[in-house]
Amino acid sequence: MLEKLSLSFLAVFSGVLLALMINVNSELAVTTSAFQASWIAHGVGGVVATVLYLIFRSRGKSFEKVALKSRYWFGGIPGAFTVVLASITVQSEIGLTGTLALALIGQFVLSLIIEHFGLFNQPTVRLSVANLVPIFLVTAGALLIIYGKVGGQ
Repeated sequence: MLEKLSLSFLAVFSGVLLALMINVNSELAVTTSAFQASWIAHGVGGVVATVLYLIFRSRGKSFEKVALKSRYWFGGIPGAFTVVLASITVQSEIGLTGTLALALIGQFVLSLIIEHFGLFNQPTVRLSVANLVPIFLVTAGALLIIYGKVGGQ
């Protein structure tokens, strides 16, 4: 129970960091461009990841001992597009909250597909109506956030 609570806290904190990252990157994109903001974000992220790896490498598996499959390198591609696309949409009428709400819908949908088919070595979880309810609720909330602004802001 405590481990599940700790992991839940880490997931929420990850979402906080994601919102912060998207906001800062969108501000940078306005000053430069979405693509330059992506380069800067990933360059700084690479440096920080390297430092974290050097600090915590003794606690995990050694880089040399892990057989890296070619699909493992794929994760950087969606990350780059996330930064670029979010940098563009945050500075639009959609705003930060709308962008994050719509991104959450995309995450829900893809995660249900991945779990339903057991892709990427994930355990198979059958799709049910109970799994679809959060998508409908978040979609309704996203529509309210984007189109329900008082005063037409």
